Amino acid sequence: MIKLAKKEECTGCGICTYKCPKSCITMNEDMTGGIYPVINKDNCIECHSCERICPILNPLTNTYPLKCYAAWNKDKQERQTSASGGVAIAIYKWAIKHDYLCIGVSMNSDFSVTYKIAQDEQQLSAFKNSKYVFSEPFYIYPELSKLLKQGKKAVIIGLPCQIAAFKKAFNKYNVIFIDLVCHGIVPTLYLKQHINFIEKQLEKDVARISFRAPEMGTETYHFTLYDKNDTIIYSKRTSEGESYNYGFHKAISYRENCYHCRFAQPQRCSDITLGDFHGLGKLAPCNYSEKKVSNILINSNQGLSLISDLIQNEILYAEERPVEEPIQGDFQLQRPSTKTKQRYDFEQLTKSSKSFNYDIIIQKVITKEKIREKKNKIIQFLKSASRKLIKLNSF
Repeated sequence: MIKLAKKEECTGCGICTYKCPKSCITMNEDMTGGIYPVINKDNCIECHSCERICPILNPLTNTYPLKCYAAWNKDKQERQTSASGGVAIAIYKWAIKHDYLCIGVSMNSDFSVTYKIAQDEQQLSAFKNSKYVFSEPFYIYPELSKLLKQGKKAVIIGLPCQIAAFKKAFNKYNVIFIDLVCHGIVPTLYLKQHINFIEKQLEKDVARISFRAPEMGTETYHFTLYDKNDTIIYSKRTSEGESYNYGFHKAISYRENCYHCRFAQPQRCSDITLGDFHGLGKLAPCNYSEKKVSNILINSNQGLSLISDLIQNEILYAEERPVEEPIQGDFQLQRPSTKTKQRYDFEQLTKSSKSFNYDIIIQKVITKEKIREKKNKIIQFLKSASRKLIKLNSF
């Protein structure tokens, strides 16, 4: 009998759908927007191909990083309009120059995020900036397979769990695998419901979204919406009450597997790991801030060759740093996100709801947390007052 990964561990990568010789596995959405594989048992021949290719059931061998760089793109415009230091776009442009296919994620008009193939620089802009929502890789597997079998080379940048899936399927081809430091990912349904909620409030249609708007400074994490004229119609930070950002940055609204993530560790399955450089300067002196600086972890000789080429050709400014520095500075390079009281509130409210509505549920979570905070403040005040009274009575 076929046994796919447990629901609490399944990443939704869909590589099992690609490998199935009878096409009897489909990716289905549950009531809360989670996407999971479902087997049509009537057509299944129990060949176990889906089990063998699953990166959860049969993990890849991971390696500890060989080197670490603090880096940024020397092109000021590219750096300014990128979420971090602009290293990913530099890699993509290198790939185009060297006749590689570029595989990355772009947002569609319905605000879903899917992997696409770019073969020229004009197509790369869709890959820029962070996308804090679930990305669907399963549609691209057949097309990518066909191109790789024709002898094409590829650079793939994506989430660690999805890069593991790509590598399980395409490691025998000429592919450079690059993963991103990931905190967790939110189901697409939550984003769509939140945008719809704001559209109704504003009585305006949203045409585009940015999770780290360059106009606001990408380091401020403004959730920004634009109309069809590319005019900003909404822009808020978590601290200003932005509830989608609140759910993401407080680790409340992730897929269940993100809290059990096997890829949140120093050892990586990719050639290169990219992320913001948290902890910069903690283990060795540096004379610049971590703002708009990327962390590059080199995990293979192939990755080292690529980054060395970008440094030697002065595309990137890069300074070698202790490998342990970003690992100690970013908990996502140590362990998965932890479930908090707010996450448990979110789960409980979701289970008790007749129909899922992200904004209603997250607002209830926020209200509960505010009540907890007020109670804690009162308790702390009473404890402090009690200590003062005891001290006065002792005289």
